[in-house]
Parts: sequence; structure tokens; C-alpha cells
Amino acid sequence: MNYSDFSFWWILILFSVPFFTVRFLAKSSNLWRGFFDSIGLLALSLLLFFNASRPSFIIFIAELVFNYLMVAWMLRCQGIKAKAIATTVIIIDIAILAYFKYFTFFVEDVVGLLINIPQNWQQLSPIPVSNRIPPGLSFYTFQMVAFVVDSSTARKKKAIGFIDYVNFVSFFPQIVAGPIERRKDLLPQIESFRFKFTIENFEKGLKWISLGFFMKFVLADNIAPYIDLKIADNAWIVWFFALLFTLRIYFDFAGYSFVAVGLAYFLGVKLTVNFLAPYTSQSINEFWRRWHVTLSTWFRDYVFLPLMGSNKKWAAFYLFLTFTLSGFWHGAAWNFIIWGAYHGALLLVLRYLGRPFYGFLGNYIPRPQVVSWFLTFSSVTLGCLFFMETNSHRLLTKLQTLVTPSAYSLNNLQAVFGSYSINETLALLFVLALSTFILVMEQIAVWQGKFEYDLLLSRWLSPVLLGLTILLAANTPSEFIYFEF
Repeated sequence: MNYSDFSFWWILILFSVPFFTVRFLAKSSNLWRGFFDSIGLLALSLLLFFNASRPSFIIFIAELVFNYLMVAWMLRCQGIKAKAIATTVIIIDIAILAYFKYFTFFVEDVVGLLINIPQNWQQLSPIPVSNRIPPGLSFYTFQMVAFVVDSSTARKKKAIGFIDYVNFVSFFPQIVAGPIERRKDLLPQIESFRFKFTIENFEKGLKWISLGFFMKFVLADNIAPYIDLKIADNAWIVWFFALLFTLRIYFDFAGYSFVAVGLAYFLGVKLTVNFLAPYTSQSINEFWRRWHVTLSTWFRDYVFLPLMGSNKKWAAFYLFLTFTLSGFWHGAAWNFIIWGAYHGALLLVLRYLGRPFYGFLGNYIPRPQVVSWFLTFSSVTLGCLFFMETNSHRLLTKLQTLVTPSAYSLNNLQAVFGSYSINETLALLFVLALSTFILVMEQIAVWQGKFEYDLLLSRWLSPVLLGLTILLAANTPSEFIYFEF
């Protein structure tokens, strides 16, 4: 859901006030049944999703009914027949995703490499062409696919109630941009769902929401206006904007995920924490254990392991392929494929050269962890250049600039802040100081062996973050980056 859209909060309030008033009166008269809580959650989730995107809502309902009926049929079957049903459902789910997300890319950027595609091909196409990816399609499709696989491999083939299934896939805090929840983690909570408004849940939820709001509205949204993709001939500026984007995408997506965790806590549901201070990582391997955790594990369990099977000799190849596919999942453009392949290549370099290199560093440097952290963060920042630059020609120009020594001149360095006024420069430095504070607090928690956000969720800091959000939130909030995926 778009938490920066006031309509989300209005609908949440306008639904909740009469619903919980009726619930309170009915419970007082002993007329309320626990099952009604599930009905209320279902109605609220579907209403909010309908408000967020009607085209995506229609696709979602069609997929939801289809998946439920097919999974119910699959659970009544055995052996090859059950596998055939599961395979059919997964193929159709992926085909729907591919149509809306990749059809235009396939025609223009793949077929277009081989033959000349007329500019008005979309008008001539016998198949309707969608120019916008329905929000949330990638996330709820992956959650449905995971549900099919987990249901087909479950030891106990237990039937699933329709209301529970709808609440599982449409749970409003996470439906549009994750976390992508598994059946074993979320479904038991949904099946026993009751609104649990406790002080403990409220306190936990408010802390997560305070941190999420601060990351999104104060840090990510105030950094976003400073990023200019057009400048490609100044190496310092290319690095600087890649660094700003590296900060922005983390604060934007982690902020969203933390608000989702907080809202779920209000309702008495525990979601997976999707980020674990990824910029404290000392290797690219560790980075992917901390970044977008539910997507990384999804690709590990449903792509990498099935592809590799027992053929572990080819594990490196399948690892590279999985990360390339992961990049393609993020967007239908060459830069995302390159970004995924880049991270796959980094993992292979680490796999074969990481230990010898680390041992070499240990012979000459007292604290090689600092060098490892710097190399990891620099590699991630360079990767963000691939991620943020969708113009292939300009991306190549920027890469050429980065390897040109003359592009690192003193004049170019002075130009980094030259295009900003004094007030803009001071504002940016202030936001960067706040960003550094957040990252340092994460790092201290990791050093102390605590939960990564333990210090940021403390009782004394959460009210401060919420107060700063009220004072410093950007006047014009930008859309959540991952809504585009």
C-alpha cells in the first residue's frame, strides 16, 4: 500500500471506526463471533487494495480465485496428477506476470535487436499492450507461487478455508511490496486471526512505524530531489549520485517494509523483517543475507535449489543464473539484467577468491574487516549505478567516465556541490548527517551482537524519530521505488 497517500489512511480510519464500534457493541451483547474478525480483515484488505490500484485489483481477484480452486483440487490429488496441477498453476501465474511486465521489453528490446519493429507496433498488435505494471503484481504472484509449491510438498494435505486463503494473499500491510511471506510463517497466524489490540503490540508497532516513516519521509524523500541522472561526464558526480541513490533505495524500501511490520503488529500479526542493516555487511554474500531477505530466500528456495538439484558441480553457474533472473525480476530493462549479473559475478569472485584475499589482507592490515566493509559498500554503490540508470547509452557513458583518469579532476570535484545553492547544500549535508547517524546506530548494534535495529527501536529514540518526521518530512513525497517492480 502507498503509505504516503492520504487516501490509504482515510479509508483505514473510515472503515475502522464503524467496524470496531459494531464489534465492541456486539461483543458486549455476546453476539460477536471470532470468525467475524477474519471477515473484517478481508473486507479492509480488499477495500484498500481496490483503492490503491483498480487494474491490479481485478488481476489479483482473478488470480486469487484461480489459485485457490486449483490448489484445493491439487490437495485432493496424489502423485503425478498433483504435480501436474501445481506445474500448470505456476506456469499460468508466471505467464500472467510475464505478459504485464515483460511483453513490451521482449518485443522492443529483444525482437527489436533482430528485426525492425515499427513505432506504432502497439496499435498494430493483436494482443493488448499494457504500458504500466500493475502495482504489487510481482509480489503477490511470488507469494501465490510459493504457496502452491509449499502446499504441494507439505506432509499433511490439509484443506484451506477460502477466507483464510484470501487473507493470506491479500493481507494489506504487505500485499503491494512485500515482505513475501511463506505459508508456514503467515498462514497459521491468519487461520487463528483475531484482532489483538494489546499495549505490547501497539508499542512494538509504533516503534517500527516511527522508524519506517523517518527512513522514508525524512531520509529517502529528502535525498531523492538531489539525484540527477543526466550528468555523465564527471566521475565524482557519477559516484556521488550513485551513493545518494544507494542511500535512498535502502531508506525507501526498508522504510516501507518497517511500516508494514508495524501495521501488522497493531493487528497482532508478526511479519518477516525484510532488511537486516545491509550496509553493515563485510562481504557481498552477507549483503544478500541482509537485503530484501524474503526475495533472496524466495529465489534460493524456488529457483536456485530446484535448478541445481543434485548437480552441485554446476552450483556456481546456477548461482550466477539465479541472480541474473533476480535482476530481471526487478525490471524489464537491460540495466536490471546487468545489475543481477553483476551481483552474481561478485558472488562468484567472493566464492573463489574471497578467502585467499582476506588472508592476504590479514597479513598486512590489523583490521581487515574495515577494508572488507569498504569494498563491499563500494561494490554495492557501483551496482546501484546499473540499477538506477535505465538509459543504456548513458549507462555506458558513465562506466566509461568512471575508468577515465581525467574525469577525476579537481575542477570536476568542485562541481559536485557547485550546482546547488548554499541552502540546498546545507539541507543535503543535514540529511546525510541524519542518514549517517542511522547507519552508525545499526553498525553499533551489530558490533554489540544485538538485533540490527535494537537501538533504533529503543523507547527513547522512537519518539524522537517520529517527532523529526513531523518536522522534517519532505513536502512532496516520492513514490515508493519498489512499487514499480
